[in-house]
Amino acid sequence: MNDISLSLVRTPFQLFNCIEACKQFNNKGRNILICIYKNDVDKKLYDSIIDDSFWEKVYFYKLTFINKILYSINLNKILIRYKNIKYCFFGLITSYIIHSINKINATENILIDDGNETLLIANNLKKDEYIHKFKRNYVFTLLLKRCLSLNFLKKLEIFSFYDLTSFSLNNKIIKNEYIHFRKSINLLPMEKNIFFIGSNLINTYISREYFEKIIKNVLNYYSNYKITYIPHRYEDLEYLNALSIKLNFNIKKFSTILELGILEYGKRPLGLISIRSSALETIGYLYNIDFLNIIQIDTNMLLKEDQVLEYENLYINYKQKNIELIKIV
Repeated sequence: MNDISLSLVRTPFQLFNCIEACKQFNNKGRNILICIYKNDVDKKLYDSIIDDSFWEKVYFYKLTFINKILYSINLNKILIRYKNIKYCFFGLITSYIIHSINKINATENILIDDGNETLLIANNLKKDEYIHKFKRNYVFTLLLKRCLSLNFLKKLEIFSFYDLTSFSLNNKIIKNEYIHFRKSINLLPMEKNIFFIGSNLINTYISREYFEKIIKNVLNYYSNYKITYIPHRYEDLEYLNALSIKLNFNIKKFSTILELGILEYGKRPLGLISIRSSALETIGYLYNIDFLNIIQIDTNMLLKEDQVLEYENLYINYKQKNIELIKIV
């Protein structure tokens, strides 16, 4: 009898990593997928990644107002269909994921990567933060029969591209070297182009005015190269198109996540730059990109005080990985 895996994904990048995990741990087994999303842009990206022949069954769960409240009831309608699950793959630790993990009761619960979120989870595990986070609304939890036990964390395994040794976790960590995805990549020709990987920062971390200053300075600093800006899926494309005309730079919007988009594009860039995108490291590794740069911003320009420490920690992390910080703003 073939083993069964069930993947719970909340972002397109989690889906990308769940596919790798299924091929690593359950390549000859049955694989079930539940895609959880809030915005239609995520649904479209899920559709661009999903290969129906790989999955035995695919479910979509939209986080509407009602579904956020009644997830224990509505998700159970899917979860009760499956018994004796060997692997549960997921990339986020939140109430509806925890409930699902407990209802599935898999033999092995394996955390997969979701960019910087993985580092935040590792830090929370180290500090035992989750035990406090999910103790609220006890009566509500009881009434809706939510299963929020955190016992699964004791034997949680982590399948990650990142080096998590500095967190000194007791969890079993398996290195994700993307061996299955890399088999599908032939050595792509390189063009003298730099991909500027976008992040959804305007009005959440920095002002629009400061963002435009960053773009101007980046174009001046890398003036010997063609710069192509790759928007984050939540960025305002209409605004970016207008800005690209004003400042004379290119924009390329891929129909799928960048990890797959470069393969479809058929050419790899010479370099990757970003203000903070975690995709920088993964894509640099997958496609053997010549150089990776992080644009170091003035932390005094961040919109909230608690964001300063967040960025300082990010910069320490990048330095430890020998990713060069470029201070031009």
